Amino acid sequence: MCVGPGCLVLARVVPAMKGPSAAENRHLLGLLEAALVREARLWKVPIFKGGCIQGADISSSQHQDMIVWLGDMNRRFQFCPETFALGVCVLNRLLATVKAQPKYLKCIAFTSLVLAGKINEEDEVLGSVSALVAESGCNFSTAEIVRMERIILDKLQWDLYTATPVDFIHIVSFFCLFVFKTKTV
Repeated sequence: MCVGPGCLVLARVVPAMKGPSAAENRHLLGLLEAALVREARLWKVPIFKGGCIQGADISSSQHQDMIVWLGDMNRRFQFCPETFALGVCVLNRLLATVKAQPKYLKCIAFTSLVLAGKINEEDEVLGSVSALVAESGCNFSTAEIVRMERIILDKLQWDLYTATPVDFIHIVSFFCLFVFKTKTV
């Protein structure tokens, strides 16, 4: 059973598509199903009980503040939206997997964004970890970020990529653009 955010996209968009050929619909379904398989395999979110993440002392508001802060950092570093979405997914998967302490939350969030940047961004945009730390205004050392990278990679079994909501938007918008161009030519 599909439970991730991508399922909503699939359930609403595919039946609403009118006009594409059967082959085009099969292609769209193939792309969406591949993304859903990635999402179903890896998608995890922290569970909140009593206002805190289950098994941790991280409150819902602290979690929300970190997401907002990651958005600010993503804009400051001029990263693409895909990097932000993947960074949030990595953060959530880790918080759903381990009992993190609030004092490490900002370091975990920042490192999640750095790891997502290493996947999605060009080297010229990403820059060095030490430059990102300096630009962020955080009090982390490069060694702390590298150590946190190893922890995150270990806990997530080196499999960081999961389908994000942005991936589903790209699939559907690319398909709509393709169908529109082929129908008007």
